[in-house]
Amino acid sequence: MEKMIRQRAVFGMILAVVLVACSKPQGEHKTTEAEAEYYHVASKVDAIFARNSDSVFVFLDSIAATAQYPDYVINYLRGNCYALRSSYRLAELHLRKAICKELHDEWPRAYYQGINNLGVTLLNITNQEEALKVSAAGYEELSKESDQRLKVWEPSLLYVIGDCQLQLKQKDEGDKTMQQCYDLLMGIADTDTTLVTLEQIGNTCTNIAISYCDVSPEAAMPWIERAEKSLDMVVEHNKTSKQPTQEPVTRAKLQIMKAVSYAANGQLKEAREVYDTFMASPYANHPLLLIERLRYLDQTDQWDAAANLMPTVEEHVGGRDQYTMDNLSFIAESYHIYDKAGRTAEATKVARQVTQMVDSVKVHEQKSEAAELAVIYATQQKDQEIAEQRASLLHQRLIGLIVAIVLITLFFIIYTLYRRRVAHRMAEMKASQERIENELKIARDIQMSMVPSSFPEREGLDMSAYMMPAREVGGDLYGYVLIGQWLYFCVGDVSGKGVPASLFMAQATRLFRTLAAQRMEPAEICTGMNDALSGEDNVNNMFVTMFVGMLNLETGHLRFCNAGHNPPVIGGGDHHGDFLKMAPNTPIGVFPGLKYTGEEIDTIKGRPLFVYTDGLNEAEDTELRQFGDDRLLDILRHTHFGSAKQVIETLTTAVEKHRGGAEPNDDLTMLCLRLG
Repeated sequence: MEKMIRQRAVFGMILAVVLVACSKPQGEHKTTEAEAEYYHVASKVDAIFARNSDSVFVFLDSIAATAQYPDYVINYLRGNCYALRSSYRLAELHLRKAICKELHDEWPRAYYQGINNLGVTLLNITNQEEALKVSAAGYEELSKESDQRLKVWEPSLLYVIGDCQLQLKQKDEGDKTMQQCYDLLMGIADTDTTLVTLEQIGNTCTNIAISYCDVSPEAAMPWIERAEKSLDMVVEHNKTSKQPTQEPVTRAKLQIMKAVSYAANGQLKEAREVYDTFMASPYANHPLLLIERLRYLDQTDQWDAAANLMPTVEEHVGGRDQYTMDNLSFIAESYHIYDKAGRTAEATKVARQVTQMVDSVKVHEQKSEAAELAVIYATQQKDQEIAEQRASLLHQRLIGLIVAIVLITLFFIIYTLYRRRVAHRMAEMKASQERIENELKIARDIQMSMVPSSFPEREGLDMSAYMMPAREVGGDLYGYVLIGQWLYFCVGDVSGKGVPASLFMAQATRLFRTLAAQRMEPAEICTGMNDALSGEDNVNNMFVTMFVGMLNLETGHLRFCNAGHNPPVIGGGDHHGDFLKMAPNTPIGVFPGLKYTGEEIDTIKGRPLFVYTDGLNEAEDTELRQFGDDRLLDILRHTHFGSAKQVIETLTTAVEKHRGGAEPNDDLTMLCLRLG
């Protein structure tokens, strides 16, 4: 029983400790240019991972091939994603390569987050000694930092250290470490009373209580009471904010843990009273608390009750049809319970099943380990090739240095003879630079000519659009095709920036116009574009998010398909404007062979439709604060609709004011239309 519970506790710990990779620092501080760039790509990774955890690795491979970001940043992002996917060996491999002096110097918050995540990852593969070594070294280094914004990682590192010490039977050291962690958490609670911070404090206090309940339940009661007090702070804060929290479930978990602790201390009457109160609560059969109920029944030798509960636990926690070591261990624990309850038939059945599964589990585990080792080997082989290339480059540089010394010597001898030639060469370089700038200006003019500058003049239709690339050329697009009473329109955002994105944008724009001219449905247009843009020809793994609409100008009937794009805002309704609820679709160009899903609205007459790219809601000021979805929705709800152009001008002004002089961090495109 203790082994089964320990596995679940460690899994819960990683969810509480591993933070989102793209989270930005809070409060007033200076952010370097490198940090700002890394936060930007991390936010992209987080958004792609939320939509499809497989495609995030394709995205990371694509940006790694461009060498736009250092290897340690790519390894850091990969390590976090593998940890969240429970691929702990791969997570360890990449996090170890990410934690280096360069990461500390350019992105210090990620450096200490990486150390924390590595410690948790090592705990999940039951390597407590190495997890303790990594976390203790990281904490010692962190204690010497003068930057106070990095101190946020001290409690997390202390918690991992304390959990390792408790598991390694170093109880006195573990008690001191956990107390130090708790004191830091209470210090944070005195200065930061936001709901997010209070919930994180409550989660960490609960995890400390879980650690004690696993290793030494008789000593867990003081920590359970501290965790309950931390939850009281969440409840008190939430009296005004009324935001949803996990506090009720967490409090119920602490209640059943309290019953276990009472039982471990021989206070069976108190344990029974607390357990009966828990069983009368709405959370008695909550899936996340079934293991804790088994823990209590095991502690109090109530084997019949445990045997009766076992089928429900099997249903919610894990089945018997998957050949994994965890499931085999779980089934063995069920045999232990049935045997103690004297249920010979059930125990014999389980024992027979365990015997039959052993060989299959061994084969499955060996195959899984071999597959994971193959990935690790391929990664190491790739790193070796890179190292060999760098060694070759170093050798070439050494030869180049020798040649340079010789050339410099010759230069001083014949300097006068070559002075005019050098001047002539400099003039050529300047002319070449000017030519490149002129070509980029021409490319920008060509790109801007690909999007409409005028809009249909049809009775009752008011339509306008705006596009501003962040660089000379960009990857945003919009367009329309008018066929009879049908108006096809689209807004898209290509991954990346600059010339590659502009070329991909040109392809997407051409495909949209071609397929729309064939009177295809929006979902068919997205499917056709995906077939054309994905696969082997997409060597740079680029993709485009896109919203495609098809509007009947007589009835107002709207058909549309959203391919991974930001949800548009549609006017009207009780709130005078809301984000359009849509079925999810993958961005175009990620996976070949996808069939996209379309949707429709009976009529949008009198209801403005506003479509945009993330250069609007993710526009950042000098402190990297984003414009945000809430501000966008608030402006649209409180802006009187005079015309589509007026709505776009209002938002353009609001974004420029928000930036406060900061350079645009992404291309910005907006399209607004209204049918009278």
